[in-house]
Amino acid sequence: MAAVQIGRYIVTMMSTGVILAIGFQLSGGDSQLSELVWYSWLGGIIIGTMIGANMVLEEHCRAGPRNVVISGSTRGLGKALAREFLLSGDRVVVASRSPESVQATVRELEENLREGMISAGASSKHLAHAKVVGIACDVCEPGDVQKLANFAVSELGYIDIWINNAGANKGFRPLLQFTDEDIKQIVSTNLVGSILCTREAMRVMINQPKGGHIFNMDGAGSGGSSTPLTAVYGSTKCGLRQLQSSLLKECKRSKVGVHTASPGMVLTDLLLSGSSLKNKQMFNFICELPETVARTLVPRMRVVKGSGKAINYLTPPRILLALVTAWLRRGRWFDDQGKALYAAEADRLRNWAENRTRFYFTDAMEMYTENTWVSVFSLSVVCAFIILSSTSSNFPGT
Repeated sequence: MAAVQIGRYIVTMMSTGVILAIGFQLSGGDSQLSELVWYSWLGGIIIGTMIGANMVLEEHCRAGPRNVVISGSTRGLGKALAREFLLSGDRVVVASRSPESVQATVRELEENLREGMISAGASSKHLAHAKVVGIACDVCEPGDVQKLANFAVSELGYIDIWINNAGANKGFRPLLQFTDEDIKQIVSTNLVGSILCTREAMRVMINQPKGGHIFNMDGAGSGGSSTPLTAVYGSTKCGLRQLQSSLLKECKRSKVGVHTASPGMVLTDLLLSGSSLKNKQMFNFICELPETVARTLVPRMRVVKGSGKAINYLTPPRILLALVTAWLRRGRWFDDQGKALYAAEADRLRNWAENRTRFYFTDAMEMYTENTWVSVFSLSVVCAFIILSSTSSNFPGT
């Protein structure tokens, strides 16, 4: 998807450039007019992005509380997603295999919500309906998954969004070094668990007047590319992509949307398990903290429409930024010995508490970057030709 987005940007920029160049030649090639044309092209990018961002911001503000179920949400990215939904005023069901972890996470998120309401002060009205509950669930067990769905409906009434986040990796090793139990757990959690949860979510949502949306988490290998040292994990993610394609056709006439969410590489136990020093040095360039990724994914998930959408953290601007600033990212998360340099989760949350309770215009602009090419193409060309048409009468021979 990243390659498609980058290609779209390049084609769009080249297209607008060609159109503007033709317009400039038709105008007679005046140097002053050339400056006006290219300034209008830049203005089109800025104005178009701001208009699109305002549209996203209005849609986000109008969106009422969402009822959300997240598997594997007692740590890492899953917990960060749950917290972000909660601080957006939504009602959240957290789940994992350990009852103790579920209880601890519910207490922690409730405390985060109280802190968020205090930080937001008078503007905390949107948090009034926020709620978090939890239940133990092994996604590999059909009975547990059914209990999770029944619990969510009992507690919330209906389900708007179901996120299959539970996953296993077991480190970076050649296939010959994976035990039978390792392989069984990875395939059962990532593939079988996601299929069982998707089926149960569909059973609930298909009978709801407004349907609902299901997200499966993308990962390395989902597009069929090779994943050496994580062959089992990669094969499960490739299987999920095939599941996605099949369900798009099965659900074509229903109100159930089936989507993918791609967080990229996130600094979680799942990623760091069994990682080598070389792996950690690479993580400095391409990894992000769970809270950062959740802050980007959740607003998109809350307003998703239709089916077959891909909600990606690594958008083309982020990829380009990472490439341009690669030399600054050395030692970003780990030092030369592989020692972690980033703060613990509790410390990070204390620093971010106030900002996480509000949705800013910059967040909307970030969401709109995926569609900026529309603005670039339409508004920049329109602005340029308005200038051309309005000034052409000032040139000799017109």
